[in-house]
Amino acid sequence: MACKQFPLRPDNETPVHHRLLILGLLLTGPLTGYDLHRIVAAHGELYRDLKKANLYYLLDRMAQEGFVQMRTQSGARGPRGERLIYALTPIGRVEMVALLRAVLQNYEPVHSGVDVAIILLDHLPRPEALRLLGKRLEEVASRRRHLVKELGGQANEPGSAADHLLMLVDAELRWIRRAVRRVAEAQALDST
Repeated sequence: MACKQFPLRPDNETPVHHRLLILGLLLTGPLTGYDLHRIVAAHGELYRDLKKANLYYLLDRMAQEGFVQMRTQSGARGPRGERLIYALTPIGRVEMVALLRAVLQNYEPVHSGVDVAIILLDHLPRPEALRLLGKRLEEVASRRRHLVKELGGQANEPGSAADHLLMLVDAELRWIRRAVRRVAEAQALDST
């Protein structure tokens, strides 16, 4: 089963980068779902959109698809008394490389609700719009400071995942400042 290049969501619901991340982590060798979750959680903001329940769902799904082999190991604490160990299959390795190529060569725009909100922004009084955009600016600037602290030295590695994440945040900050200017200019025109 090779990766479908378009659309980038093979099952029309799961972001490809989630599948790529899981398969990529399994390149190092077999891991439990718990170990995979710990690795993902340790990377904080970089992988924050892959939640624990989604991780287990994807592991099960990829096992059904033949990309991951699942086996049990007895002796674990808990009601089942066993843990599930996941390993990459040869077809899973092929899928991982296909996904890696697809993600690197294709661009998927990131959409947030702000796009719709900006279209409807004129339905708010301009002072309120400016105040809300100011709050957004503060929130994003605070998030950036947190990221820099969390990422440490990785934040200074050009071309790294941390660098990409920070550049996206920086682009958001620049965009908010432009939006504030646009609304402020419109408000000034209203006053004349």
